Amino acid sequence: MLSAFVPSEISLKKVAPADLVALPENAVWIDLIKPTPAEDHAVERLAGIAVPTREDMQEIEISSRLYIENGARYMDGHPDVRGRHG
Repeated sequence: MLSAFVPSEISLKKVAPADLVALPENAVWIDLIKPTPAEDHAVERLAGIAVPTREDMQEIEISSRLYIENGARYMDGHPDVRGRHG
């Protein structure tokens, strides 16, 4: 799922792009939760950034989950899929 966040009066407002042709011009945050390959490619094309693969994200050390690459800020929030009792 692809969501973009744009500035609102005192917070950010979540916007679900209607299609993969454009992102809101004033988007300051892009969320990809279980993205489709088409969503990954659209964000790479529209934002001009490389979206890390799931495999890449799993290899990132916890201390490196926030990073800057080529001027883009990344946060890997890869959840523990085992659950609380796993």
